[in-house]
Amino acid sequence: MNELIKITEHNGNKAVSARELHSYLESKQDFSNWIKNRINKYGFIENQDFQRFDKIIETGGRLIEYALTIDCAKELSMVEGNEKGKEARKYFIDVEKAHNNNLATFYNDPFIQLRMSQIQQQQQIQALESKVNMIEAKTTTRPDYFSVMGYAIMNKVTVGLRMAASIGKKASSICKKNGFPTDEVPDPRFGRVKLYPSSVLDKIFSETIFS
Repeated sequence: MNELIKITEHNGNKAVSARELHSYLESKQDFSNWIKNRINKYGFIENQDFQRFDKIIETGGRLIEYALTIDCAKELSMVEGNEKGKEARKYFIDVEKAHNNNLATFYNDPFIQLRMSQIQQQQQIQALESKVNMIEAKTTTRPDYFSVMGYAIMNKVTVGLRMAASIGKKASSICKKNGFPTDEVPDPRFGRVKLYPSSVLDKIFSETIFS
């Protein structure tokens, strides 16, 4: 396909320079009035149909440029009402068709389908691991209370027994000082373990350096 009007990338999206489109359409209006009139008349919405930005030119002056979506450029071409407008509209339709065909080819590629399936499976595994960690951590009816090791597991932090004991002492001290209740639950490894408010553990873990 011959490139009648340059298609660029602007903020991650395909875009058309309104100034280049104006030139191609051979409008008799000056660019500034043309684009402002079209925006007002046809209700184009900034940051949806177009984006406005400044461009510094070689002389040090400043131009206000407009990056149009393909749909916006296509509509502006149609309402111009001349042969150039018809050509430009057809060109943008062809650009959209080519883009859609490329997407279809991309998603129908067996390798891409396999990779997407692998990504989806990995996301499901990660979601399941998060649920398991949460279940392991929540060994009490208090929804916001955790043991030190349970909190560490849930947040994927490796904590040794000595460090866990140190954190437990700090948590007990903070709870006692502030009048926060603690809890206890049976534990197959340690007999019974204390549970602390998550807000207290949040503070201690954020201030602790783990090697």
